[in-house]
Amino acid sequence: MTLGPALMLVAAFEWVRGPVADWIAIFGRVPFFYYVVHIFLLHVLAIVFAWATLGDIGWLFGPLAGRKPAAYGLPLARIYAVWLAVVVALYPLCRWFAGIKRRRTEWWWSYL
Repeated sequence: MTLGPALMLVAAFEWVRGPVADWIAIFGRVPFFYYVVHIFLLHVLAIVFAWATLGDIGWLFGPLAGRKPAAYGLPLARIYAVWLAVVVALYPLCRWFAGIKRRRTEWWWSYL
């Protein structure tokens, strides 16, 4: 259900130009880099949040994270705010890395 509408939106917006499209295209140029960096950033944010709200972060570490305490979490609106903040915060880093990929000519850069 989600792939069909997503592919239709990609086809519909393929020719869109402008500053918003250019901003979004940066993330499309470095998808693997964004994926790896955002996982680490979200984990750091989870640690900071757990320490600030619960005072205990031990359950966030180990091969499998322990059971989440009942008092840990955010409402959905705040989750969306965190998501938007992470995307905005990673934009300069993704833009920098996209510049590196553009300047480098070795074949393996296309996989990053």
